[in-house]
Amino acid sequence: MLLRVIFGLLLFTFFRGYAQPRNVSDTLFGSSEPLVITSTRVAGKLSNVAVPVTLVSSKQIQQTGLLRLQDVLQEQTGLAVVNAPLASSLNGYPNPFGQGIQIMGLDPAYTLILLDGEPLVGRNAGIVNLGRIAIGNIQQLEIVKGPSSCLYGSEAMAGVINILTQKPQGNRLDVQAYGASRNTTSATLSFSHQQHSSGIQAFLHQYSSGGYDLDPATFGKTVDPYQITSANFKWVQELSAKSQLSFSFRLNQQNQQNRYQIQLQATPEIVAGKATEQDATAFFQWRYLLPGAAKLYIRSFVNTYENNAYVNLEKTGARFDELNFSQQLVKQEMQLQFPKVLFGQIVAGSGFMVDAVTATRYQGNPSLNTWYAFVQQEWKIPRYHLTVIAGARIDERQDFRAKLSPRLAIAWKPDEHWKLAASIGGGFKAPDFRHLYLNYNNPQIGYSLLGAQTLPQELLRLQQAGLLQSGAQIDPYLKPASLLPEYGMGIHGSAGYRAAGWQASLGMFYNEINQLIDFFSLPFTRSNGLPVYSYHNVGRIYTRGIEADFQVNISARLKCSLGYQYLEAKDRDVVAAIAAQKIYRRDPQTFITELVKQQDYLGLPNRSKHTAQVKIGYEQPATGFYANLRAIYRSAAGWMDINGNQIIDDPREMTSGFTLLNFTTTKSITKNTSIQLGIENILNYTQSVQQPQLPGRTFFVSLQCSISNANNKK
Repeated sequence: MLLRVIFGLLLFTFFRGYAQPRNVSDTLFGSSEPLVITSTRVAGKLSNVAVPVTLVSSKQIQQTGLLRLQDVLQEQTGLAVVNAPLASSLNGYPNPFGQGIQIMGLDPAYTLILLDGEPLVGRNAGIVNLGRIAIGNIQQLEIVKGPSSCLYGSEAMAGVINILTQKPQGNRLDVQAYGASRNTTSATLSFSHQQHSSGIQAFLHQYSSGGYDLDPATFGKTVDPYQITSANFKWVQELSAKSQLSFSFRLNQQNQQNRYQIQLQATPEIVAGKATEQDATAFFQWRYLLPGAAKLYIRSFVNTYENNAYVNLEKTGARFDELNFSQQLVKQEMQLQFPKVLFGQIVAGSGFMVDAVTATRYQGNPSLNTWYAFVQQEWKIPRYHLTVIAGARIDERQDFRAKLSPRLAIAWKPDEHWKLAASIGGGFKAPDFRHLYLNYNNPQIGYSLLGAQTLPQELLRLQQAGLLQSGAQIDPYLKPASLLPEYGMGIHGSAGYRAAGWQASLGMFYNEINQLIDFFSLPFTRSNGLPVYSYHNVGRIYTRGIEADFQVNISARLKCSLGYQYLEAKDRDVVAAIAAQKIYRRDPQTFITELVKQQDYLGLPNRSKHTAQVKIGYEQPATGFYANLRAIYRSAAGWMDINGNQIIDDPREMTSGFTLLNFTTTKSITKNTSIQLGIENILNYTQSVQQPQLPGRTFFVSLQCSISNANNKK
C-alpha cells in the first residue's frame, strides 16, 4: 500500500516545476567541515577531534543507492561484516540472524550500536541485527574506533557506531520508490514540518525481498522471503529561549517465512513456519541553558525487542520448535556541559539502566541493574595548537564490583596541513544474559549449553532425570560461577596531512582484551554421549594493525579515495602454548602428526589480514549527473578447524578472499526529481556458507523526489 501511495506522489511531484532541486551536490567523499558528537558527547569539528572518528553523511549514503546499513558500513576503512553464529536460532535453521560489524579485528559483541545516542538491545550471539535499522532517514553515521567505555560503558571496547537520524528542518517532503532483482522492492516517505518554535519529522519505510538460494543442492533457500516495515516520529518544541523539549518514537517489524529440512531420528523432514522480529524505542529529552552557557540534559529512553519464531512439521502439522525472546531496557540519564571550567570544557553525567529478559531458553525472568557516572575534561591550547581530552566512567552492576574505564587523547595541529593524534583507553564488557542464564538443550543434536548461573540447578535436574552419564561428578559445579567482566585497553596513533585537492592519513592501533568469556565442555557428558557446555573466563587476545586513507581530486569533476587496513589478531594463550611446544596437529589426509610452529598459527578465525576499499566518483552538478564505482576487497580469513587442535593453522582452514564491485549513477530529471540506476556485486561473488548475506549480482532502479517550501519558518 505504501508503495502505491509513494508512486502517486512521485508522479505528482514530477510535474512540480516550482519545487527545489534534490540536494545531492556533495561528492561521494563529503565536502564541508562536519560536526561530530559521539566521540566526546559534545558537538565539535571533525578535524579537531583527538580520537579516531569516521563520518558518513546522508548524501554519501544517497549517492551509493544502498538500502542496507551493513552494506554502507563495509565500505568504510577498518570495518568488516561478519555473520552471527546460530547460537539461538530455531533447531536446524540454516540462516544466521544477521550480520555484525568488526572494528579493528574485534568481535561485533565489543561494538556498541547507538541510535541517536541511545543503545539498542536484542543481541543474538552478541550481534545486533543491523537489518532492524532503516537508513532512509539517517542524517549521518559516526564511527568511533577504539575503547569508548569511558563515555558509554559496556560493549564499547572496540568502538561505537552512532546512527543519527534526521531532525525537523524546514517544510519538506521526500519520497522514494525502489525495485531490484529477486523481487526486492522498497518505498520511503519522509516528511518534515517546522513552524515558529516547534517542528516534527516523520518517516515511513517498507522493504520486502523474495529471498534467494545460493546452494540449489540443499533444500530450502539461503535467505527466506521477508518483509520489513519501519516508522519514525520526532518532535522538537522550544519552550523558551533557554528550554527545549524533544520526543521521538521508532517502530520496526520484520516478518520472515521459514521452510527448510531437518533430520528427525535419522529421517529427513520438512518444517515450515514464521519468524517475527519487532523493535520499538521511545526517547524523551529536556535541555535547559544554565548561566555561563552551561547546558543541562535530562534524558529518558525505553527500548523493547521481541523475537518470536516457530516451525511445524509439514506432514503432521505438529510443532517442531519454538523460540520466544523478549528484552526491555529502561534508561534514565542526566548530563551537564560546562563550556568554561578549569581552562577547558567539562562534560559530566550519571544515570541508571534496568535491563530485563523473558525467553523460552533463559531461566526465570532475569534483570540486570546498572548505575554509572562519567566525567570528561577537554582542553584547547591555541598557543601550542593542542587539544587534550581526559575522562573516565564508573559502572556498577549487581553481579560485579564497580569498573573504571579511563581514556586520554591528544591532538596536535602545528599548521593548516598536519594533524597528529594519539589516544589510549580502557574498557570492559559485562557478562550478558546468555552467559549467565541460558538454558538450552538441543533436541535435534542432543547437546546442552547452560549459563553460569543456570548450571547448578540444571545439572541436578539432568542427573535426577537420568540424562547425565553414569557416575558424573557434578559437585564441583553446584555453586554458581561468578563470571567477571572482560576488560581491555586500546592504543591508537595517527598522522594526517591535508593540502589543496588531496589528503592522506596513516594510523596504527593495538587492542588487548583479557578474561574473555568463552564456552567450555564439562568433564562429563549427557547420557547420549554428547557434551554439556557452560561459560567461564579464559583467554587473552590482541589485535594490532595499520590503517591508511587517501583522497584526491583528480579534476573538478573526478575524485578518488582509497582505504586499507592490515590486521593481526591472535590468542596470547595459543601463542604461549605453541612456544612451549604443547600444540600438535594431525593432517586429515596423511594422518601425520607434528608440532605447530609460530609461523603456522594464522590467527583468530573470521579475520582478514588485508581489507581495502576504492571509490571513484564523477559529478556534473550543472546537469545533475553523478556516478560512482566502489570496490571492497577482503583477503582470506580463518573458518573451520580440520586437524583437531581448535586453532587456525592450515591454509585449508581458510576461506578464499573476495572482491565486491558496485556501481551507481544518478541523473536529475526535473528540478525536484531524480532517477538512480545501479549494480551491486558486479562480479557476482557468492558463498552460501561463509557469506550468505551476499545474494549475487543485483540490479536496481530508484526514483526519488523532493518538495520543499522556500519560505520555511523557523
